[in-house]
Amino acid sequence: MGLFSRKKKPAEKVRLLGHPGHADTCKSLYLGAEKGVQLDPELIDIRSEQYPDETLRSVSPFGKLPCLVEGEVVTSGIAAVLPYLDVRGGGQPLTPRKAQHLGTQNYWIEVGAQQVQPRIEALVDGQPAEEAKDGLQKIFDGMDAHLQGKECIVGAFSFADVHWVAYLHLLHVAGQNSLIDERPNLKAWFEHMKVRKGSHGIAYTAMPSAADIQRGGFANAA
Repeated sequence: MGLFSRKKKPAEKVRLLGHPGHADTCKSLYLGAEKGVQLDPELIDIRSEQYPDETLRSVSPFGKLPCLVEGEVVTSGIAAVLPYLDVRGGGQPLTPRKAQHLGTQNYWIEVGAQQVQPRIEALVDGQPAEEAKDGLQKIFDGMDAHLQGKECIVGAFSFADVHWVAYLHLLHVAGQNSLIDERPNLKAWFEHMKVRKGSHGIAYTAMPSAADIQRGGFANAA
């Protein structure tokens, strides 16, 4: 070590407040792993009568999840958390540069958030499956047709892939694989995403397991 060298400070942990059965928390875990941002997950019980509790409100006054805390920086809500992780992790940005791809990405993100996520989270919560599944059939047919001949939802890996990986993962752990298996393009895309290697390894390995969701915790939590 040189005379004027400075000892490098250890990287500050990035707290992730969320729940393993919450799709937006899964998206954050997935993108954090994709971008090489070390997340320290902390459980917020969204099923509790006290939700949002004092822990969440102390950092996120409006009680939005997921919530990232890095030092004095607080970022809440999926629309803020994913871009933060994208820039924080560096590398190739996920926002498409072509207008057509950007529009397609945002279309499928909006469809997912409005039509897919509530139904899948209902399935994870153990609510009656048939009504939720019926509401997903047409949407999944549309995504299956869109994915014909594609490895990613738009030209390259984008935020749309992050959103939909979380949805299909939760559908998988809820035991509703038929909705995926019956659609060959959707199934092929999901299988590709599960083994896809980014610059920091396979991001899918960061997703919570069925056991994590059932017990309401994170396997890798401190």
